[in-house]
Amino acid sequence: MKSNVWVLVLAVLAGSLSAQERIDPRSSFVINFDLARFKNNDSTQYVEMYFASFPHLVTLERAGAGFRGFVEIRLKLRDKETGVLALDNRSLVPVDVPDTSGEAYRTTLIAQLGYVVPAGSYDLHVNAIDSLASARQDSFTVNFDVVPQTGSFGISDVELCSNIRRSTNQDDPFYKNLHEVVPNPTLLFGAANHPVIFHYLELYNLNKDETYTIKTILADGGGNPLQEATRKRKFGVENAVDVGTTNATKLPSGKYRFQVIVLSSAAEPLLRTEKRFYAYNPQAVVAIPSDAEMVETELSGLTSEELALEFETARYLATQEEVGAFSKITSLQGRREFLAKFWSDVAKGKMGYDPIVRRDYLMRVKRANERYRAMSRDGWRTDRGRVFVLYAEPDEIDRRPSSEGGKPHEIWSYYRIENGVMFVFIDRMGFGDYTLVHSTKRGELRDDDWERLLQ
Repeated sequence: MKSNVWVLVLAVLAGSLSAQERIDPRSSFVINFDLARFKNNDSTQYVEMYFASFPHLVTLERAGAGFRGFVEIRLKLRDKETGVLALDNRSLVPVDVPDTSGEAYRTTLIAQLGYVVPAGSYDLHVNAIDSLASARQDSFTVNFDVVPQTGSFGISDVELCSNIRRSTNQDDPFYKNLHEVVPNPTLLFGAANHPVIFHYLELYNLNKDETYTIKTILADGGGNPLQEATRKRKFGVENAVDVGTTNATKLPSGKYRFQVIVLSSAAEPLLRTEKRFYAYNPQAVVAIPSDAEMVETELSGLTSEELALEFETARYLATQEEVGAFSKITSLQGRREFLAKFWSDVAKGKMGYDPIVRRDYLMRVKRANERYRAMSRDGWRTDRGRVFVLYAEPDEIDRRPSSEGGKPHEIWSYYRIENGVMFVFIDRMGFGDYTLVHSTKRGELRDDDWERLLQ
């Protein structure tokens, strides 16, 4: 397998070049991410990481006859048990655009990096930076385990791809096991972009003489099967590759699960793997629930840029797949339909947060901007603003100004959440930007020794 590979997927189209010397994107900088784990040996796995960025979201400057920008990717892989960094890597990729007037400017840039990782539980922090405008960033943390593959049956993660074909070209950056496997880190499929879902997975320690059943299932976001296909395969080897295709053009826009189950010759389930993805098919007519229809009416007067800004403020409640899907939707109606469905889900409760309707969430954003703006950042982007937007007004705030050399800090208490939780913010630099240093809320930053930071 290949590692540390950047690949530009750009078409060179004829057309007049812009007379601008610098292009500053209007929309937020976004990077899409996916990963898949494959067996390396009995104690390690080969972890492939896939990235997708978009030239029209990258700041560009004149370079010769065209334009050039850069995307910097910073990776930190930390062992949860020991706290030791297993990986600390930076990669810089040039984004060359010969012509901003054609489709090449809106094509996808794909990257693939691979690392051998020992068994354990890890936090992977990804930080992507628009290098010519370093304030434009996208970051997130992904948790995953590396589980040893010993003598029993084993299966890799399923990798969802934009294309797979037979190949013997080992110099191809996407070559593995006699195939060219082109990842789709956006995990977005549909008639307008990737109508066919290509899948790739590896199977380990098979019985060479047994005939297996490979069952592929498309399920909705809740895991309910919608369609399935089965194939019989006698691999004849201990370690094998399975590839296949699934048509995605008839799926109504929404979230789905791609599942693969391997059964023995006696129809006993042996192995299972799953990957979530998003379908965007505006031509697929589907009845819109009444609550989503009402939200779409509220959104009808907003421009495409206003819709993008609204979704940006709501990213605390969005999954990585939803962020990636929205970044690929450029039409006004497409963005309106997406946000209508998104707010409908939020109103029912999403990602473990309490239900909240759109107007109340946006009111929290407005109040956060009024109260917690700091260091030229909008209030909702600060730590106090984020907590306020997600959890509403605290039941009690203990404000402690600087005294005896200690730094100013605030302790927010919520008595109705998880039988009582608190958030501690410290103005560590003395400029009014209070940073979250400790919380007893599940899923938030916890540091029981936070008081040392007051000095």
